[in-house]
Amino acid sequence: MLPAIETAFSKKVNGSSNGSTLSSCRPSKPRKQRVTITLPLSLLERLRNAVYWTGHGPLAQLISDALDEAVTHMEQANGQAFPQRLAALKRGRPRTKTQPPPLPLPPAATERVQ
Repeated sequence: MLPAIETAFSKKVNGSSNGSTLSSCRPSKPRKQRVTITLPLSLLERLRNAVYWTGHGPLAQLISDALDEAVTHMEQANGQAFPQRLAALKRGRPRTKTQPPPLPLPPAATERVQ
């Protein structure tokens, strides 16, 4: 992702322009949004160990880098970037529309029922 570039602006002192212009453009920080996910504990521990032993930086940065690489790989396999979504994603876990079949009772339990 390309960062946005701030425009140069004139610096004013005491309300008057002193003729100096800040010519150094700094990229602004990319916008971020908090996302809550559930990971298998074994994977989370492996991630924490990787950060600890490699000095990679914050755990969030390792996860962000890995997801960026994974999506880039998916886009390459697709031949291009995916188009923008037509609707928002559904929130939460997917719900099945049909009821799963009931679990069979163990033989000892069925003998007591009869």
